[in-house]
Amino acid sequence: MSSNPTIIFSHSHHLLAVKGCESALDVLAFEGDEALSTPFSYRIEFTSGDHAISKEMMLMKAASLTLQAPVDQGFGIKMQQVVRTLQGVVSGFERLSTSRDETRYALTLRPRLALLDRSHQNAIYQDMSVPQIVEKILRERHSMRGQ
Repeated sequence: MSSNPTIIFSHSHHLLAVKGCESALDVLAFEGDEALSTPFSYRIEFTSGDHAISKEMMLMKAASLTLQAPVDQGFGIKMQQVVRTLQGVVSGFERLSTSRDETRYALTLRPRLALLDRSHQNAIYQDMSVPQIVEKILRERHSMRGQ
């Protein structure tokens, strides 16, 4: 076993982190949609030396994309500075290609709020107290009877 430390190098100055994923994720490209009164959606392409990243490891996990300014473009910036951090949930994931050295992946990052569009049992209860709402749901959806 070698005593030399592992050298980690990234061509990208943007950082992608997914909760529970310990693999190095190197951002290649990203594009996003943002609009007023609409949850954002970013598609992020990245590479990793880990060929075994699966949908189960990524989908529905908290993630962040940190956008950083490039180092020293003639303005005297000597270190990377965070411009913006997008936080959300991985709502889509795919393996794009594989080589001997690395695998190319893509994921979709959306805010947690956007997950509500996947629900089909939404309801609004107006002019009812909490006990009345609970009783109504238990009687209608679960056929419970009682006093």
